[in-house]
Amino acid sequence: MENLNKKKYDFLLYLLETGDAMVCLDARLPDVDVPKNQKSNSSLNLVFNLNFRQPIEINEDSIAATLAFSGRPYKCLLPFEAVWAIYDPNMQNGQVWEESIPADMNIADQIVSEMLDNPAPKPEKKLKPLKTGDKPIQGTRSKTARNRSHLRVIK
Repeated sequence: MENLNKKKYDFLLYLLETGDAMVCLDARLPDVDVPKNQKSNSSLNLVFNLNFRQPIEINEDSIAATLAFSGRPYKCLLPFEAVWAIYDPNMQNGQVWEESIPADMNIADQIVSEMLDNPAPKPEKKLKPLKTGDKPIQGTRSKTARNRSHLRVIK
C-alpha cells in the first residue's frame, strides 16, 4: 500500500508543479478529517493549488490543508489511502487507481441519481401573439409619450 501512496504523492506533486490538481477521495474512511456534511461523501472532489493563501502540507502519507467549504475554512487531513483519483481539471489529464475506488461506489448509479436530483428544465410555454388595435387601452399610458426625465430638480 505504501508504494501506491508514493505513486499518488508523486503524481499530485507533478500536477501541482503546473497548476491545479483535483483530488477525488472517499471521505467516509475513519482517518479522513473533513466537515461533517462531507463525511458521507464517497466521491469528494477537492481542488488544490500551490498558490493557495493557506499552506498545503503534502507528505507521502497524507495531504493537510485548510480548505473553504461554503465559505468557511476547515483544516482537513486527507490520507492517500482515501484518494482514488487525481487529475488536472483544466487539461483533463489524470490518474485513477481502481484498487482504491470504494467497492460500493458505482459511477453509473451516481450519474443517474444526479440526473434525478437535477432534472432538465421544462420548456417554457410559448405565448400566442394577440391582435391589438392601434389605440391604447383606456387608462394606460404609452411609453413613448413620456418625454420628461425621471429626475427632478430639488431646490
